[in-house]
This record gives sequence, C-alpha cells and structure tokens, in this order.
Amino acid sequence: MGRPHYPASRRAGAAAATGGETLELAPLELLIGFQLHILDLLMYQRYYERFGKAKMTPGMFATLTAIKANPGVRQGALADALLIQRPNMTLLVARLIRAGYVRRRAARADNRGIELFLTAEGERALRAVATKLAAHEGNLTAALTAAERERLAGLLAKMVRHLRDKASPNGSGGAKPRVKRAKRA
Repeated sequence: MGRPHYPASRRAGAAAATGGETLELAPLELLIGFQLHILDLLMYQRYYERFGKAKMTPGMFATLTAIKANPGVRQGALADALLIQRPNMTLLVARLIRAGYVRRRAARADNRGIELFLTAEGERALRAVATKLAAHEGNLTAALTAAERERLAGLLAKMVRHLRDKASPNGSGGAKPRVKRAKRA
C-alpha cells in the first residue's frame, strides 16, 4: 500500500519542528479532533502567557460569564452546561465565593437548591478580564478574516450542539443541559 496523498493545502505547514527534529503531521491534520486538541492546548498556553498567574482562570471566567447571563442559576445546571463534574464545580464555586465574586442563596422554590449570583466585585473582575480576553481572542484569530472567524465560530457551535444532543450528562448523573444558542449579529 502506497503513501496516502494529501492535498497541497494540507501539506503546507504540516510539519512541526520540535527540538531540532521535523515531524510530518499531515495525516493528523486531517483529523478535526486532533486539530481541536492542539488548538485548545495552544490557546491555553497563550492565555497563561498573556495573563500569567492571574487570579482568573479560563474556567472561572466561563463560570462567571454563565452566572452573569443566568442570574440565579443552580450550581448543578451550571456544571452540566459547562461540562464540569459536579464535585469540581462545587470547588470552583467555593473559590469564587472566597474571592468575593459570587454569592449563593437558597432557591426560592426549593430550599434544598442553591442559586448563584454575581457580586459587584464579580462584575468588576469579569469586566476587567473580558477586556483583556477580547484582545487575546483577537490574537488567537489574527490569521482569519472577519468572515472566516464568524464562519468558524458558527461551525464550532454547530458541532457542539450536535455533540451535546448526543452526549450523556457530564458524569454527574444530571440531566442534559438546555443551552440557549447565541444570537447572531
């Protein structure tokens, strides 16, 4: 069996230099999952280069953003929507409460449930990071035109919706989250 043929667009830039060695990665570049994995690692690397040992991790930012968009959200629903194991979400929320970013209150309809809300300090912290994060996102997508960025965001959202519809809960035994789609501009 011969070597697989890769289109020129796939061969360009398919090699990665690592410590003096050049590795052929074209076969892996055909795998969407691999590309998303490498992209995820690179994005986190750039995030920590830009923000250093900031008080706000990407998980904290996502959680605060979701709480802001859904005041009074229950912790379990938040865990399910963000695909965070419930015990990890408990630790994350406790960290946000200690930082003064989030407050919780007993659910009005059911005293066993806990509702989450941003504090004024949480709003300020979120605004401060959101500004820096916008610049970070711009840097990550600098190789794309505005139309390509919008198309990529739409395709990724479509993949996430498709996979969410087929996914089991995040391992916590909860129901599948109902996630509202972002409004397109």
